[in-house]
Amino acid sequence: MTSSNLIRIGGLVAVVAGTLLLLADLWNLLMEFIVGGSENFSEFAVTTSWTVLSATYLIGGLLLLVALVGLYAHQSEAAGTLGLVGFLAALVGTGLLAGMFWTMAFVVPSAAIEAPAFLDAEQVAGPLDMGFMLSGIVVALGWALFGLATLRARVFPRVAAIVLIIGALLTVLPLPATTLVIDVAVAWLGLALLSGQRRSASDTAVRAQPRVQ
Repeated sequence: MTSSNLIRIGGLVAVVAGTLLLLADLWNLLMEFIVGGSENFSEFAVTTSWTVLSATYLIGGLLLLVALVGLYAHQSEAAGTLGLVGFLAALVGTGLLAGMFWTMAFVVPSAAIEAPAFLDAEQVAGPLDMGFMLSGIVVALGWALFGLATLRARVFPRVAAIVLIIGALLTVLPLPATTLVIDVAVAWLGLALLSGQRRSASDTAVRAQPRVQ
């Protein structure tokens, strides 16, 4: 398999990852409005809705790791040192994010059965809250730096890179729906990569055709 095919797969995975995370975020937002204070979180964590939601997040997070590699590979030469630093920072942040999603999918339902009071508490003792907060900051800064490198590389659409930077920084705000923007940005970059690959293949085919004198 050629490097161009691998990059193309990365673009497709970026579209799928961004779409899955967008759907999960929208579903999560809807559940917050519907469920709200009607039941404790521990009760919601053992429902089918939570199982589907957490599984979607986990799959989207794992695919996001693959997508990040493809997006970086497409612009690695143009992105330079800043691109490499941004890629590594975003990779670490996304790895932490995938770990958080794994916790949602497997740890939370078990905790809901064995220790429901732990899940329903507004604050818990120990470093857990701090760990989640620091992980979120690493995710935000990593993707913002990757977005800045993408903007400077000028390989992807400029507006998509700006949306990625804004979306990454928004994720640190303690507000609902702040992750929707970065979801759209990732899918957008994936679409741009796919369309760019198609244009490159088309241009190559045209140049390869013999000219009629």
